[in-house]
Amino acid sequence: MPNRRPVIFFLLVGLLAGCRDPESSPAVVAKDPPASSLRSDAPPGEVNGPMVTGPVWFRTIEGVGIDFRHASGTSPVKPFPAANGSGLAAFDYDLDGRSDLYFATGTPFPLDADRSQPADRFYRNVDAWTFEDVTQRCGLGHNGYGAGVTYGDFDNDGFPDVYVACYGANVLYRNQGDGTFTKLDEASGMADPGWATSAAMLDYDGDGLLDIYVCNYGQWTLEENRWCGDRSRDLRYYCSPLTVKPAADALLRNLGDDRFEDRAADVGLAQRPGRSQGVVAADLDGNGTIDLYVGNDLNANSMFLNQGHGMFADASEASGVAYDYLGGMQAGMGVDAADVSGDGLPELFVTNFEGEHNAYYENLGSGQFQEVSQQRGLYAAGLPWVGWGTALADFDLDGRLDLVVINGHVDENRPDVDHAQPALLYHNTGGGRFALVGEQAGDYFQQPHTGRALAVADLDNDGDQDLVMGHRDGPPSLLCNERYRPGLSSAAEDDGRRSISIRLVGTQSNRDAIGSTLTLRAGDHRQVLQVKGGGSYLSAHDPRKLFAVPADVSSVDLNVRWPDGSVSELNGVQPGGSYTVIQPLASEDTVRSFSQGGQR
Repeated sequence: MPNRRPVIFFLLVGLLAGCRDPESSPAVVAKDPPASSLRSDAPPGEVNGPMVTGPVWFRTIEGVGIDFRHASGTSPVKPFPAANGSGLAAFDYDLDGRSDLYFATGTPFPLDADRSQPADRFYRNVDAWTFEDVTQRCGLGHNGYGAGVTYGDFDNDGFPDVYVACYGANVLYRNQGDGTFTKLDEASGMADPGWATSAAMLDYDGDGLLDIYVCNYGQWTLEENRWCGDRSRDLRYYCSPLTVKPAADALLRNLGDDRFEDRAADVGLAQRPGRSQGVVAADLDGNGTIDLYVGNDLNANSMFLNQGHGMFADASEASGVAYDYLGGMQAGMGVDAADVSGDGLPELFVTNFEGEHNAYYENLGSGQFQEVSQQRGLYAAGLPWVGWGTALADFDLDGRLDLVVINGHVDENRPDVDHAQPALLYHNTGGGRFALVGEQAGDYFQQPHTGRALAVADLDNDGDQDLVMGHRDGPPSLLCNERYRPGLSSAAEDDGRRSISIRLVGTQSNRDAIGSTLTLRAGDHRQVLQVKGGGSYLSAHDPRKLFAVPADVSSVDLNVRWPDGSVSELNGVQPGGSYTVIQPLASEDTVRSFSQGGQR
């Protein structure tokens, strides 16, 4: 977004405890927060409100073995794609139970097929906050202009494959299951030569095969790149998105024989080209089919509701999610969908440009939404910044979804803006409201960054969710979640709360079970999470779903609605473990289970 103006088989795996820096592990001391330069939320015209205090939420972990550094490919001529950065993905490629990390990068313009560097990098999670570069060993390392990254088991062989959306030909890497990947050739239908951004895997037609939704930004070439900026000072900036004609997105249907075909126009998805930047695939209206929400850059955002039988209806305008509360178009970038209110229906969140608030759409049911960022405490804090990656997740294990946003401006040479900007962390305080976390968010949030990508993953398998932050023209940051560490005196309140981590495996449905809904019940406590495709900005999260369990609950019940509509029940699940739940075959009528490990 360049410049603009104003039924079940389960495996229990023991989890590690705590966050360890490979070199040191200093004690975390909670301090009373001083006055902060970050603005807490208040309606327009009001002064800053109070911030969340208490123990530190996240600590930056150094020396983990990741030496990747992003390259945007920027130059004095300001090639438009270079403003937007590249994404990352957290997924377990070798099925050892730990999330590995893929980082995409750009490359200088003009693109050179003979250039070997910069290239994407892939790191295996060895354990205890230690990673090793396995890019070459795995046969990865795409050296085109990488933008978005997503993953999914497109061939249902049990191993996650990787898709990289690019400016230029997109690529799909098949996981061979032996620690290596092979790239599908052009005959697969992958090599669209356009300008792709984010992507999401989903099974839109219910055939058990993962398809790929690809966001396409627009029509741009280096030869047609305009001069934009301040000629009086000879300062060239990135041009407005309005200078780029939008391009239609693609829906690549999986034909099941290593080939894909674009079906967007055939299923009702091609009528709203909109400089797409972020996409999330989830059941937005509660009818059991997987829908699509797309954040568009200075075009109205798009919502497509799945009608079944492989067709979508455009509900963008009628649903209330196309514009902000004033009816204006915003610069939609990062997106997420999750049930914040606890009614089983997901809300929508979209990050936007400076001078625009980040938009929060509350789900009213029946496919209707209302933009309520002001009422929910999410209006003012984001106004000065350019928002990108984002996620709704329960970071403090209190059973409510919190929110994180990473920020950074597009231009590094403008005297009137800060190129590096602070990320924002919001605590869900209950009652449908959020409060900005100040100094206690952690060291990362006190410093400005050229933020772009963001992924949520339990990198150390300790039962809470960590963060991976990607930066334009810089190295990434890994943030260890320290908000609640059972048994440690530096934790928040050691009241015995625990979590349950769930990974679903489809058999009748797609292997990744994308499109499933999980409902956990613990006494009067109820949480609903979905296995989604896409989300954030150019990035993909750890697929495991994490539920918080109150201290006074000894066991919980789990309901899984699979993508094919079948339902499974698992009762008496013990908190403090990580479970793999496998969809039963049609012939199965008994529950098979075994466990390894123990309580956290």
